[in-house]
Amino acid sequence: MNTSIFFRSLRWTILAAAIHTAAATPSPGPEAGAETADFIAVDIQGDRRMVGSKVEVSVAGDIATLSGSAVSLEQAERAGARAKSMDGIRAVVNHLKVVDPIAKDAILADRVQQRLVKSPALDASRVKVSVDKRRAVLSGQIGSWDEQELAREIATEIPGIKEVDNRLEVTFDTVRTDAAIKAQIEYMVADDPLYAGIEIDVIVKDGVVNLGGAVGSTGEKDQLVSRSHVTGVTGVKADDVMISRELAMEGMSGKVPSPKATLAAWAAAFSADPRLKHSEIHADLDKNVMKLTGVAPTQEAKAAAESTARGLPGVSVVANEIQVTGGSETASAGKTGQVAAVER
Repeated sequence: MNTSIFFRSLRWTILAAAIHTAAATPSPGPEAGAETADFIAVDIQGDRRMVGSKVEVSVAGDIATLSGSAVSLEQAERAGARAKSMDGIRAVVNHLKVVDPIAKDAILADRVQQRLVKSPALDASRVKVSVDKRRAVLSGQIGSWDEQELAREIATEIPGIKEVDNRLEVTFDTVRTDAAIKAQIEYMVADDPLYAGIEIDVIVKDGVVNLGGAVGSTGEKDQLVSRSHVTGVTGVKADDVMISRELAMEGMSGKVPSPKATLAAWAAAFSADPRLKHSEIHADLDKNVMKLTGVAPTQEAKAAAESTARGLPGVSVVANEIQVTGGSETASAGKTGQVAAVER
């Protein structure tokens, strides 16, 4: 049997068995409420990259909420990525906490710096890293939005980093090489739970991306093409990406929502996240880049807004420019959260 088919068939067998245990009359895919939550929780537990995490899931309407603990920020966000890929889920509120590390801040900073320098997908020569109380701060300059986001993603992979404050200035002065583009797309595919267990071939020549392989649905293919339009790409060809129903991920599908739908989901998720109760935040969406501005009472609220934005299908890059007022939430108790959204 094809390795990809075997992997996904095994995944569904595990899910079906778990759901059968949780419900007397299981269905072939998630439905509403508790069953959807059970489906998401079992799917996360079955991910080999989620070892060591403890994730609880609840679903209200079409918004999933995650709570519990994770070994790394990357692991916490992977749980969110799995949840937001589920059919019927349009936003994820992620409350997962990163467990305390053994390593000290200086060691964590060095690990982040070394991982950035070794990445073939970005130029980290102008990037500086500092860590204070497990909060990593990325400063300096980077050539593009994609590289800014990628630098952050790499930092989240270091166990013990609980938050990343991405202060990198995007200079738009870098001409990206085909090798860097290829490395970024391959990183994206490997990091996306939707493509777990399958192989996607990536060839880049003069800025044109040629994709090959097989996926389980038209939605998966559309999402792959959409996300491959990274900085430096002038075109994406996917004629060699075949659709095999045997590879379909039950209960999961590729999502390329309209900007209007993404902003509506943001407003709903904002209202559902109690951490944002006293914040005033503006979301500006340009293609797959969501820029957050406004004010939040604490650094934790600022980070929560970014986490919620990352839980939206259709958002690949989040530029967090929210200002922290430093006022206490108690002092702001009379104010309710306010959100505004604009499509570019």
